[in-house]
Amino acid sequence: MREFPTQKTNLLKMGAAQMQTNHLSHFILAAELCPLMEAEAAVTGEARCVFMSSGARATCEKKYLEKRYFEKHGGNLGDEGKSMLFATIVGGGKSFRYSQSKLANSVMMYAMHEKLQAKGSKVKVFCAHPGGSRTTLGDNIELPWLEWMLMKYVLMPMFQSAEDGTLGELIGMMAEDAQSGVLYEPLGKGGLAGPAVPNPPQP
Repeated sequence: MREFPTQKTNLLKMGAAQMQTNHLSHFILAAELCPLMEAEAAVTGEARCVFMSSGARATCEKKYLEKRYFEKHGGNLGDEGKSMLFATIVGGGKSFRYSQSKLANSVMMYAMHEKLQAKGSKVKVFCAHPGGSRTTLGDNIELPWLEWMLMKYVLMPMFQSAEDGTLGELIGMMAEDAQSGVLYEPLGKGGLAGPAVPNPPQP
């Protein structure tokens, strides 16, 4: 799909490591795999691509993608303080940047779906949010002691298992009735746990 640029060098010089890891790398990988997915779909009848998002996409400061998070800033996109939980509540560059990266993945899925549908492609794309999952992802994140206590004793008990957190991805990968252009996520406990179900896009 030529609609998706593959200028790796320029893309990898943009933004900070967080944005590169959470979004730009997904963008580049999808762009590189498009010809292979089209070839697979031509032989087997379909091919699938699943993007990973997060419930954090709903906590963006302005509720939409902001250009400044996707421009070159010498790797400096703002606040590098240790606070994450409180920064999300009262406002902070690091948490908002994380939210932007996750929103970007869901928007990318919708855009890719529209382009594929327009050209009559048999490639299907999905997005998944794992909810709150008990993984080792945050083991090396330094948090202020109060945030660490809240995470360990308030939030973590509400999280689901890592295995249950894979349900949205598995639906996109394997379910026969999975619908392309859909984001699958749990809606129980404020989006932290439960069966992965379709979530319609928000305006």
